[in-house]
Amino acid sequence: MYISKYALLEGKKIRCMKILYTLFLSIIFANALHAQFGKDPNKYSFGKLTQERVSKSKQLTAAGVKESKDTTFTNYNNGSVPMRLFFVNAKSKDASSTTGIYLNNQRFSFYCDVEKAFRQSTSNFLDIYEFSYLGRKYLCLVSLRDDCIDKSCDFKCYNLFDISNPKRIEQVAFSSVHNGVDTFGDFNFDGIMDFVRAVPQDPDNRTKGAVKVEGNTFTVTAYTVGLGSCVQLKNRKGQAHYIFAQGDKEANEFEVIQQDWLIPLKNKVGEEVEKVESKEPIIPFDPKESVLYNMKGEKVDKSNWGLEIFKFADLEGALKFCEELRSRKFEEVYLMPDQYNKRIYYYVYVGNYYDKAEGTNDQTRLKKIGLNSSFRDFKARYSTSD
Repeated sequence: MYISKYALLEGKKIRCMKILYTLFLSIIFANALHAQFGKDPNKYSFGKLTQERVSKSKQLTAAGVKESKDTTFTNYNNGSVPMRLFFVNAKSKDASSTTGIYLNNQRFSFYCDVEKAFRQSTSNFLDIYEFSYLGRKYLCLVSLRDDCIDKSCDFKCYNLFDISNPKRIEQVAFSSVHNGVDTFGDFNFDGIMDFVRAVPQDPDNRTKGAVKVEGNTFTVTAYTVGLGSCVQLKNRKGQAHYIFAQGDKEANEFEVIQQDWLIPLKNKVGEEVEKVESKEPIIPFDPKESVLYNMKGEKVDKSNWGLEIFKFADLEGALKFCEELRSRKFEEVYLMPDQYNKRIYYYVYVGNYYDKAEGTNDQTRLKKIGLNSSFRDFKARYSTSD
């Protein structure tokens, strides 16, 4: 069969065009991967942990200020529901009661903890935006935590409102060192929105010496957003899913050190990180005006005074020290987590006294075994020292 030179040349052109087209598609795909994962494919961001990312639909801005008696209202007119921030100018012993928000005439306070136990005095916001996700609509307000304004800590407070039903708006709150809409997503792939939070805390089950760690480290945990509440994501044994990671101080990008996450994760050299289950559910240790815990992990109502003895950077060390005190016949031994520094510390206390006189005997006993202690006012807003 005779094939002309012209036909051969046309065939070569077609093959060349196919090769160039394939190369073009490869470049586009590579650029897409680069845009999604960054230069290093083994570095993660929160957005990489979920299949469907969240994106802002509205950025809210103030429309005007109105004074009414002793209250200042800041109106926002470009949201999906009527929104007013308020600030009461009258003097109050509890500053946190002087600020809040009205959404469709429903009043809410601001919080910074999962349990919404203590109100925050919030008037300045880092970001206010709306987004829709998995069939529901949300409003998010992000601010610095109260104490971080005066201290060198990086915690942001998230106040998230489900505005899907404007007649019944629901609120959840939490803190994290990370600031971004990628905090939200479906991290366990069940069709319900979750959020992740990063705190500068090592997991209780950290494998010591396995990996050399330098720089900023933090533990990431996840929660499912319910109607006015949230539930920590745990495995079948009831242990918290977590990532122990190293990255920048705001957890925008990180490398995995240790994990028990919902999907396989790789370390910085591209090897899959073996799962290490947490010993117990990781407690977020949010600000609770400094909550006191007993040895069983139960919250204890505070009296007025306690004897502060020592602070630990890890929970395991603090618990062992408590056990030692119990063996020396100190019956009332307590822990108080403190995250008002750059890292979380666990303070060990003896006693929960109504007045100092009740603790003088214990203080003398502690001194006899070589332990110095000092009285700490439990009723102070932030009672632990720097």
